Amino acid sequence: MRSLMSLVAVLAFVGLWAQPAHAQRMQMTAEQRTQRLKDSLGLSEDQAASVLKIYQDMDQQRKDLFSSESSDRDSRMQAMRSLMEKTDTKIEALLTPDQKTKYDAMKQQRQQMRPRRSQTD
Repeated sequence: MRSLMSLVAVLAFVGLWAQPAHAQRMQMTAEQRTQRLKDSLGLSEDQAASVLKIYQDMDQQRKDLFSSESSDRDSRMQAMRSLMEKTDTKIEALLTPDQKTKYDAMKQQRQQMRPRRSQTD
């Protein structure tokens, strides 16, 4: 029984460790995402407070979107893409030119790490 519990614990750890980066990012809290940007871009306290509010608003909209049963999967995914684009635009408006360059590079990395879905999905 003890070895079974150990096996379950190991599998759970491996499952979490093996998650793609985009899945891990979506599980981060607004505070964690803000801190990540603050560290990566050197955000000021005022910028970080604004980014936190943007992320909190996005999280609430995403929660509302996925709790709604009125739209199909494709509609929700399109709405999610739109929400992410709006969030990026709001964050970019707060950044200095140097920070925006770094943020754009981070977005490029994010795009490259995102798994590609086939047209049949």
